[in-house]
Amino acid sequence: MDKKEVVIKLIEFLTLVTIASLSSSCSKEAGFGAKSVLPDGEIRGEFLSADENKSTIKIKPLAMGSDLTDKFPGSLHKELELVVQPGDLTLLQNNKIFRGKLQETFSGSLGKSYLLHYIWPDDRADRIRLNNVNRLLRRDTLSLGQDVIRTVGDQVPPFALYDQDGRILTTEYFDGSVTVLNFIFTRCSVSDMCPLSTRKMKKLQELSSQKKIPYIKFLSVSLDSEFDSPGVLKTYARGYGLSEENFKLGTARKPVIDDIVRQLGISRKKEDGQPLDHTMRTMIVNSKRQIVYQVPGKSWNVEDFLSRLQPDNG
Repeated sequence: MDKKEVVIKLIEFLTLVTIASLSSSCSKEAGFGAKSVLPDGEIRGEFLSADENKSTIKIKPLAMGSDLTDKFPGSLHKELELVVQPGDLTLLQNNKIFRGKLQETFSGSLGKSYLLHYIWPDDRADRIRLNNVNRLLRRDTLSLGQDVIRTVGDQVPPFALYDQDGRILTTEYFDGSVTVLNFIFTRCSVSDMCPLSTRKMKKLQELSSQKKIPYIKFLSVSLDSEFDSPGVLKTYARGYGLSEENFKLGTARKPVIDDIVRQLGISRKKEDGQPLDHTMRTMIVNSKRQIVYQVPGKSWNVEDFLSRLQPDNG
């Protein structure tokens, strides 16, 4: 075999390898194939319908962890009925493709069943958009170094989160408005920390509405992405009676939240068996995404912030 034939054979071999690799990647992305790419306990699926009275949904599984494949043999792409929490229904109705976890439970209507929880949107196009924005955030965080924190006069960094309805929320949310931004987590049980901060945000929202101050928005970013999925934030918003028309709660996977809190001067740590320990900072961001006022700690004052939300102070 001469040199030319060797080159041709090599090209043919590499072409076959590339095609096989692409086929395998597409299969994994779609959730097909005998071997699942999901961790144990996780499921990726398509939402079909809901019975809100029974808190049940019907889905079509697209991929499962190996342990779930054993529990639901032959169930891929076949209808499956699951129990779901009320806060997750809005997310599923807005996002047909999802990823979540299954947990054995007991339902009055189904008997022994499975609860679908920790649900995140998993539409491929939205996921690409989210990742592209947060790659900019990652580069921006690395460029700042370890000691620089954004403060009054600086712009907030680019980021993309999911809101309480499972919709993508980016820094475009700040455009054309004055936004009050803070950081909370839903499992916080320290009365003068997150619970009090959320009550003050609610009071500030009510007073700004009563005074008819235009173009006001509110954003609370979760510090606990290991628990605070969009559906959990939806339940939290309803529990506090927040008017969600101009109040968003945002969450994302841990690396994204790490970058945001690093840039905005929030510290947090988690020790085994202990609640999340964190600092607080409440900010006003103007329509140009610029921080114009901030109060570190938990002692910010509703009346102080209200006075600064007047149009001539934005």
